[in-house]
Amino acid sequence: MSFKEALRNKDFVVTAELPLTPDSTRESILSDAAFLQDCVDGYLLTDNQYGQPHMAPSYAAGILHGKGFPPVLQISCRNRNRIALMGELLGAKATGIDTVYLVNGAVLPEGYSPRPVAVLDTQANDLIETAQLMNENEELIPGSEILIGTSVTVHDPSPEKKPEKLVAKADAGAKLVITQICLNCDVLRRYMAFLVNHKLLQRFSVVVSIAVVPSNELASWLRDYRRGTIIPEYHMERLTAAGKGDTGVIEYTAALIREIRDMPGVAGVNFAAVGDLHMIPAIISASGGRP
Repeated sequence: MSFKEALRNKDFVVTAELPLTPDSTRESILSDAAFLQDCVDGYLLTDNQYGQPHMAPSYAAGILHGKGFPPVLQISCRNRNRIALMGELLGAKATGIDTVYLVNGAVLPEGYSPRPVAVLDTQANDLIETAQLMNENEELIPGSEILIGTSVTVHDPSPEKKPEKLVAKADAGAKLVITQICLNCDVLRRYMAFLVNHKLLQRFSVVVSIAVVPSNELASWLRDYRRGTIIPEYHMERLTAAGKGDTGVIEYTAALIREIRDMPGVAGVNFAAVGDLHMIPAIISASGGRP
């Protein structure tokens, strides 16, 4: 089952970012995918996150798709000009990849050296609109429509605020949003109610990114370097109370998933790649498994 089909047919989906590194190989990618295949519905392949060079995510997505593992392909405006971005979209459609995740791309941290030049020939909304036009153009590569996803940052909305940016993304053609990391269920609950009130959940599905965060050091790093990350102070207090080692992390993260799963409007969770993958199957099992 592809990720697009899982999102359509399941009450709650699970995806995981598959970490790509400079030494990633076909074998290592397939090994990671096989390790997670019983507990995830899709594999998110990020596009040179933090400016780190690695195998092109489109190649990795092709490797996964060829072996029946459903990829979600991230394409960043930061790294390519308009022609190259259109080529990536056409290549995804021709390969049979059915879900793309289109983003501007984060600004690299200060001090990054050697510092690459950000391209930004176009913006995410324009790229979303381009992908939608490709879906509608019958003269292009035949096949089913690509599910177009994009990013959103969870926040505590004020009563008078209107979701203008999200409406613009939906108008452009996005039907899926994957949030930045949010481990604060109180803020997330209010944000989801905000989307419900503005009828945006009639227009797209929301998948919430979480992370396995076993230490204060990693929490601080995520806050500093991963844009939009929300990790409340009480997260580490609860984690400490749960006990040290993998067991405490697994129990705490599983409880977090259960709480998110019960929120109206949430279509699933995405495990952000902030460490190795070894705890994800145990976390999903402890959370009650995939519904």
